[in-house]
Amino acid sequence: MRILVMNPNTTASMTASIRATATAAAAPGTEILATEPLWGPESIEGHFEGYLSAAAVLDRLATLDTPF
Repeated sequence: MRILVMNPNTTASMTASIRATATAAAAPGTEILATEPLWGPESIEGHFEGYLSAAAVLDRLATLDTPF
């Protein structure tokens, strides 16, 4: 099984932490694919950043060609 975990901000170190946590919680044999948007805010601290992040996440999902 492959599971995609999308970090809604662009902080790569946070994505790595999310990947590690998801991997530790996943069943054996589960592959975790963690990524973040290619553009958008580094952190979400309000409605504006949340709006930008939502658009950036959808944009990133459209570019993924790996099944999950």
